[in-house]
Amino acid sequence: MADVAAHAAQHHAPPQGFIRKHVFSLDHKVIGKQYYALALVAVFVGMVLSWIMRLHLGWTNLAIPGLHFLSKNGAPGDIMTPEYYLQLMTMHGTIMVFFVLTTAPFAAFGNFFLPIQVGAEDMPFPRFNMMSFWVTFVAFLVLISSFFVGDGPTLGGWTQYAPLMQWARLGVPGRASAWCFGQLLSRSSA
Repeated sequence: MADVAAHAAQHHAPPQGFIRKHVFSLDHKVIGKQYYALALVAVFVGMVLSWIMRLHLGWTNLAIPGLHFLSKNGAPGDIMTPEYYLQLMTMHGTIMVFFVLTTAPFAAFGNFFLPIQVGAEDMPFPRFNMMSFWVTFVAFLVLISSFFVGDGPTLGGWTQYAPLMQWARLGVPGRASAWCFGQLLSRSSA
């Protein structure tokens, strides 16, 4: 019995090396910081999309330099089409709701402060905790990749309500695939 108690009290050495210590860390504080960083990147991406949409609202026929890199069909000559505006609105709403408003307060705050508040050394399942962050990160990358797949992201709104989604289906079939897969990954990691 004493051997079991001595073995249970034994702590492992802290991880050595940058990758094990900062990238694939099992420490709840590092994972919380990773969630904060992901939420911050998502905020900046969402802000850029918002600025582009506001420029379009103010000056409808303004050529926004580099917009054709995100969509050749949605911005011919760097001038935004109404359909592309809906695509940007969909992506802005999705990113801000699912990768900022849920990631920052729940995942980041919860991972960083919750174990400290309850007096625990770490989260109950640190490997699952780390895996959850990386699945969320991959979901964000898949969602962003929908800009570069086919004719761009879905234009059914961040909620994908039936009237808008039906109208989106009339355009290009399969347009919402990367968006849906990104959402599936995002919700599976929560």
